Amino acid sequence: MDRLKDKVACITGAGSGIGRASALRFAAEGACVLVTDLRGDAAASVADEIEAAGGVAQALAVDVGVEDQLAAMIDRALARFGRLDILYNNAVDTSGKGRADKDFLAFDQARFFEIVRVNVLGGVLASRMAIPHMLKQGGGAILFTSSCSSLGGDVAQFSYGASKAMVNWYVQTIAASFGKQGIRCNAILPGVIETPAMKAWASAAMTDAFLDVTNSPRLGRPEDIAALALFLASDEAAYINGALMRADGGLSCAVPHVQVVRHLLQPSS
Repeated sequence: MDRLKDKVACITGAGSGIGRASALRFAAEGACVLVTDLRGDAAASVADEIEAAGGVAQALAVDVGVEDQLAAMIDRALARFGRLDILYNNAVDTSGKGRADKDFLAFDQARFFEIVRVNVLGGVLASRMAIPHMLKQGGGAILFTSSCSSLGGDVAQFSYGASKAMVNWYVQTIAASFGKQGIRCNAILPGVIETPAMKAWASAAMTDAFLDVTNSPRLGRPEDIAALALFLASDEAAYINGALMRADGGLSCAVPHVQVVRHLLQPSS
């Protein structure tokens, strides 16, 4: 239980879902964790969970779309823990502002720029701020939560999918730029994960439909992504850099018509 012993991690969007699960897992493996979230009370609750279990954590309210707050986040990690080994850019905006993203002919610039501000720029700026400190200490690990939505076209979520494709490019660019100096940068591409946010908007019919196209007996859980994040943040992944790692239950492994054929092959009752 010491895969991150003596390491310091900063996780954004850690008040719930994937971020919360990752914060708890990192702390259980020995990391000191700066738990950040747009909702300060949610971050504080997760930090309390960590400390109640015997771990070390501090909470901080952070809007990753605001540069000054990102700078304060990095400064807080250094002031509280003395170093920064892991930066996990997990915070996400799936909705943005403006009109609903369901009609390309009604594409809304306000929605696009708001989503990119959080999903892309926030992580890029946080990385830019963290990297000089990682260089001084001889290396570090940067993670991003991307999405399988970045891998192909869609008929909705035009801004969200594009933002995650941009994340992939920056992940590989950071990896190429600083890998020789001991800084690794990787992305996790989740499929459908049963986070509190997903459960809030997905109907039972949508959940069944997602399960139908996932080549796994269940949908993903935040803990599934946290397990992969732990590996990528640890020294076990020392030779993994610039990877875009899918964690989607096989959602993207098959040709699109697999579920159609599967249903046709089922014996009729």
